Amino acid sequence: MGVITRTIAAALFAAFASTAQAQDYLPGALPIAPTDMINYCVYGGLIYSVGSQSCIIKGSPPLYCDQPAAAQGAGTPRPRASWTTSQPPATINCSNDPITGATRPYR
Repeated sequence: MGVITRTIAAALFAAFASTAQAQDYLPGALPIAPTDMINYCVYGGLIYSVGSQSCIIKGSPPLYCDQPAAAQGAGTPRPRASWTTSQPPATINCSNDPITGATRPYR
């Protein structure tokens, strides 16, 4: 294939190629006031309350939404809620086996 033929083919391809359009949607009103967002954890665009647990990777420990207590002193704001794995025993199971929690190889 010559240089001119390749150039013409590329130009025709570019002229007729369809472009992907971004989805137009209007974001709704937030269910939580922006000033209260420090009391919630966010993952994947979803809002979780303190105490929520979530499995991100099968077999890994669950993530726990935690917010430390306020520092000593009057008028001190509470720290922001965040995801952690070092919390009380999880009530959800992120392993392959839903009963015992043991990870077994696939057969």
